[in-house]
Amino acid sequence: MFGLKNFRGSCWVNACLQGIFMIPEVRTRYSTKAHDENNLIDKCLCKIFTTSGEDGLKQFFEVVKTKDINPGSDIGDSHELLMFLCDKLPFLDELCRFKTGESIQCKTCKMKEIREDSVCEYALSIVKNNDTISECINKSVQEYENNDWTCSLNEKCKAKGGTFQLLIGSFPKVMIFHVIPTQTAVNYSSILVLNKRQYALTSVICFNGSHWWTYGRDMPPGTDWYILDDLRVTKHGSKQFPLSSSMRILIYYRLEN
Repeated sequence: MFGLKNFRGSCWVNACLQGIFMIPEVRTRYSTKAHDENNLIDKCLCKIFTTSGEDGLKQFFEVVKTKDINPGSDIGDSHELLMFLCDKLPFLDELCRFKTGESIQCKTCKMKEIREDSVCEYALSIVKNNDTISECINKSVQEYENNDWTCSLNEKCKAKGGTFQLLIGSFPKVMIFHVIPTQTAVNYSSILVLNKRQYALTSVICFNGSHWWTYGRDMPPGTDWYILDDLRVTKHGSKQFPLSSSMRILIYYRLEN
């Protein structure tokens, strides 16, 4: 575990990087220098990791700089940077991407269609305070009706009203949950079971309204948690679960192959 320097409010960058550095495949990739030399982002991340944050961070700022992402100069969002990195790093995208679908059925003609997609994160909308992640997921995949929807599945129908349902088509090695900010909090756990697949929480990226930081631990489960707050690295203890109402991103790692 190592800290990262804060350059002009770059805590959001540090929190994001500490989160992905907890993923076992990422740690192996950079500790063995198996990165892609032609991918400048991958190259910078390897340098940051292998030098324990002493080098590579400012170069990373330059190669990821866009109109919306300007590390080292502006305050930003760890979530936006994480999704940007999934887009720019094929190996990370492969670890996190999973298939989804939207089932649509017309209430009148009964025509049904499944529109497939793939994403790198699961957005958690919390309805009830202290709902568990499992409860949030179960609620999000329940069928719901939209009476304002006009049927486009059948040329002859055009009736209003349909039944919709979110479907999860695959389960990735790394499951990223983005907690949509509300006044309520989600009750998350160290171990999560999704469709008989067991996931262990490896990092929690937090935001309190002005500052970003990360809780992280090595795999397998049972190792000590650390608070990674810019240059400050503090052991949190293996049995001291990092509960925080400020969490924004939860990163879970699938334990079985």
